[in-house]
Amino acid sequence: MSANGKPIYRFGEFELDPGERRLLMHGVAITLTPKVFDTLVLLVERAGHAVSKDELMHALWPRGFVDESNLTKHIWLIRKALGGENEARCIETVPKLGYRFVAPVERVERVDEAHGGIPTVAPVPISPAPATDEAEAPRGEDARRPAPAWIAGHDAERRSADAVVPSVARLPVAIATHRRRTTWVATAMAAIVAALAVAWFLRRESASTVAAGRGHAIAIVGFNNLSQNAKDAWLGPALGEMLATEITAGGRVYVLPDELVRSACGDLAAPLAGGYAAASLAALRRRLGADYVLSGGYFVAGAADRPHVRLDLALQDTHSGRAIATLARDAPVADLPALVAEVGSGLREPLGIGTADRGALKQIAHAQPPTSDVARRIGFALDALHRDDAARARDELLDTIAEAPGYAPAYSYLAQAWSALGYGAKAAAAAEQAAAHAEGLPEEQRLHIDLQRAATQRAWNKAAEAARHLVALRPENPDYRLRLIEVLVAAHEDSDAAAALDALRSLAGAAGDPRVELAAAAVARARDDVKGAAAHAREALALAQARDAPGQIADAQHRLGTALYYLGDSDAAQQTLRAAISAYQHIGNPHGEAAAREALGKVLVDTNRGDDAREEYQRAMALFQSIGDFGGTTGVYSDLSRMLWSAGDLDGAKTAAQHVLDLARQTGDLRMQGWGLQALATAASDDAASDEVLEDYRETIALDEKTADESGVVWHLAAYADVLRLRGDLAQADAACKRASDVVARVGDPQFRLVLLFTCAEVSLDRGDVAAAERGLAETLSLAQSTRDPVMTSNAEATLAEIDMGRHRWTDALARLERAADGFAKAEAKTGIADAEAMRALCADALGDAKVRDAAVSRATGLRRGITERQEVFMVDIALAELRARAGDAAAIGDLHALAKDAEARHWLVWSLESRLAAYGVLASRHDPAAGKLRAEIVSSARERGFGWVLARLGEDRA
Repeated sequence: MSANGKPIYRFGEFELDPGERRLLMHGVAITLTPKVFDTLVLLVERAGHAVSKDELMHALWPRGFVDESNLTKHIWLIRKALGGENEARCIETVPKLGYRFVAPVERVERVDEAHGGIPTVAPVPISPAPATDEAEAPRGEDARRPAPAWIAGHDAERRSADAVVPSVARLPVAIATHRRRTTWVATAMAAIVAALAVAWFLRRESASTVAAGRGHAIAIVGFNNLSQNAKDAWLGPALGEMLATEITAGGRVYVLPDELVRSACGDLAAPLAGGYAAASLAALRRRLGADYVLSGGYFVAGAADRPHVRLDLALQDTHSGRAIATLARDAPVADLPALVAEVGSGLREPLGIGTADRGALKQIAHAQPPTSDVARRIGFALDALHRDDAARARDELLDTIAEAPGYAPAYSYLAQAWSALGYGAKAAAAAEQAAAHAEGLPEEQRLHIDLQRAATQRAWNKAAEAARHLVALRPENPDYRLRLIEVLVAAHEDSDAAAALDALRSLAGAAGDPRVELAAAAVARARDDVKGAAAHAREALALAQARDAPGQIADAQHRLGTALYYLGDSDAAQQTLRAAISAYQHIGNPHGEAAAREALGKVLVDTNRGDDAREEYQRAMALFQSIGDFGGTTGVYSDLSRMLWSAGDLDGAKTAAQHVLDLARQTGDLRMQGWGLQALATAASDDAASDEVLEDYRETIALDEKTADESGVVWHLAAYADVLRLRGDLAQADAACKRASDVVARVGDPQFRLVLLFTCAEVSLDRGDVAAAERGLAETLSLAQSTRDPVMTSNAEATLAEIDMGRHRWTDALARLERAADGFAKAEAKTGIADAEAMRALCADALGDAKVRDAAVSRATGLRRGITERQEVFMVDIALAELRARAGDAAAIGDLHALAKDAEARHWLVWSLESRLAAYGVLASRHDPAAGKLRAEIVSSARERGFGWVLARLGEDRA
């Protein structure tokens, strides 16, 4: 087509004439360089459609490789020429692809004069898009030379910074560019191990020239893969990790936790060639307290057998807003270690670090991947961890170790992957290997490995020692102090944790850091100060909101919701946890969301919303399974098992408990193996208190002692004592109670003391020490009410009612049982409701209140039909049979004898005696001759096994 035959394009006040190579605005020519003009024509010709950078580069520079920064500068110049104050209104950046001309365009076709010379106009409507930060003009040196072209590209992959979990969440672990996201809401030691398993990734810090009392804090933003090729995705995380090692050598700077950085920049527009726009940079400083931001991108090109990588970086000072260094380097990918060393040297000077000495350089070399192939595998592993794909990371790391068996960091990363998958024993083994190969690494990294090894072994005193060494080495690094506090809490060194918290607060900048308040909440919770924990979590939330830090907002909401749950404010807990779930979804943090959903499920269970709780548990499980977190999946199964048990669904509870045991054995989690064993033993004891059940409990207790799980020791000794009580082995049951009492004082959670108090009170009652039983039950009732535990409150009320019934105080017993039934109903504990209603029927019958009796019998009978438990509901069967016998049912006495025989066959001597005692009461009231013989049998058996309470109700002494 001749020049005169080429179309003319009109958009807004502009007219673009490619044939005459002219751009007019209201008839006035705008001067553009030839390549900039060609770029504009290419975009306008494809108006409304995305044009890739590769296509533009090939069309504009067909004869050879030209740095992509030239294209970026051309786009900027076009935007300035077309837009003035709104320079991006015509050209939209398409993340990870290229650009799109979005202004409405009219194409005017020229027609030869021989055809009448009448132009044909064809409109091409396109909706304009908002401008991005990339539209901003280059600053400083970037305005005088081609700027490095890259787009951060982190939106689709952003994650926030746990959990502790609590859910169990975890304190954010410090650093690198691509790291697995963890939450911090510390309520479970397993979560603490997972957080500390990544201790190798922590970085260094010393004195700062930026602000008095602070070190240089640098945020490394995930580097963008400009080649858009999945096979090059490893370079981003690998470069981030390797550069972090380079610039932190010598202790002048420390790198901020990656999970915090990702959540902080997730909603910011992609940075320019010279770094972030001023507003975005200010946001990062506010959210992170960062002194510097390092951002950049890389482009891989060249022959497949010897590719080259182009690396463009911008280092910005968040105080001044200027770029203090821009670096552009090109090298073969095979020379990546040398490239990183060169770039690291270029970054150290503007950071005021200076040149590392020969010894330091040698240590850095030991820390870096020995070859580009090892770096590639490490990069893919880090990318997988960043995407919550620990299984893929594990596979990459196993291959890495096969290729470089002496490279200590690979073992440390592997420990993190195993821990994320819930394989505690394998994580500990990998951490041990990391320690065995740590010689030659910088001292700081060796200390991280020591901390990681101790944490995975749950050797908390050793972990605390390593953490203290890190604090002494870099006293101004807040991340090390946070880690120390977490370890001290895990070690139950609450006073030392409080002292470490005070020391952390003395650091400049600590007053505005939400993580400090979250650490304070963890210390308060360890001291059973639930109100204090809630207050600190609320303050953490306010600080996070002031910083506009989405990841920390989510973590603070999670912690606050959990604290409100323990305070009994269920409505506020639900509202806050739902807000946390929404926040975790927004930042793309599946682990945090799963932990928050699990916590919400517990709240819903306690508020009589079992169906909703089951739905939250199932969602949490699906999330844990989607990221391969077997530990999280195991925890949800244990929650489901407890819920189903309370609802009277024994078969469902057993199935869930079997899943717990199978998963725990698969992952080598001894603590959850113990839980699964005891749950199945408890379920089995509902069928029979057999020797096998006792052996399972003994094995469970041994596992607890092996893992130094004192909470588990208390819980399982209490359950073991209860089974011994059922069997009539009261002396052994009492010994188990005393053994647990020696341990419970060291356990912070009041739930364990509650269970022990109640169980031992029942043992005392059966032995005939009614005064001790009443004291224990009164203490149980008081503690259960203060912790707002409706089930234990109701259990205590029902057992005190049993004592009143034994003393014929029917009115008092009836009042207690009404309160117990209400409490069980609130907790949806169907078995408890059935027991309370059956006992209420007996009291009402003794008082001659047929209306109350019949209503209670009806409720107990209806509930009994839907309960699959045996032992837990045996009292209902006895009471209903006794009431039928009292009403003159001839078969009822036989039913009571059958119940006694069945209980004896199941080794439930307690229920065998209660069945026979009920039969004796009815026979004695009728003056039946069989009553005397039955009484003698009961007295003999009770005296032989020490059942003083049975003897007391018969008016017999215990001798």
